[in-house]
Amino acid sequence: MSEDNKKIPAWKADFPIKKREAAYVSRKEFIKLITFFSGTLALANVAIPVFNHFKKEEKLGEYFVGLTTDLNVGGMRTFYINEDHRNPYMLIRLAEDKWKVFEQKCTHLSCSVLYNHDEKVIECPCHHGFFNPDDGSVIQGPPPRPLPQLTVVIKEDKIFVTDFIKEAKETNGHG
Repeated sequence: MSEDNKKIPAWKADFPIKKREAAYVSRKEFIKLITFFSGTLALANVAIPVFNHFKKEEKLGEYFVGLTTDLNVGGMRTFYINEDHRNPYMLIRLAEDKWKVFEQKCTHLSCSVLYNHDEKVIECPCHHGFFNPDDGSVIQGPPPRPLPQLTVVIKEDKIFVTDFIKEAKETNGHG
């Protein structure tokens, strides 16, 4: 063996890759990498809306909430549909025969909202947002849109909720 080979460790002779060459990325390789990731993001931006367009909307059907005798006028009750604890709903009895159901998350930052019967508002205590209990529209504060509302159906003193009321109905003042 030559004198130079004795100074090099055995593992380096088996792997003759220099550190500078291993860390070097040419412009061409860099452009290929950036193009690949940009293409992937562009494809995702197209694929997600297409997927959501063809995705079937889930129909809620009728979901039993409780009895009409369970709640006094001005009262509020929180419930969950199909044990999904990520989306709480609140049932409000505004008058003897007037019931409303809203999602109990503020449309600003998803804080829990509460019905205040004395003030006749649904309020978000986090950032002082106020909603109209008749239609869920924003009265004051930072919330950007009305509360999502479910349809209430009363059958023989039993309270059921059905699908969300469509945005078009809310903007026309019906509900």
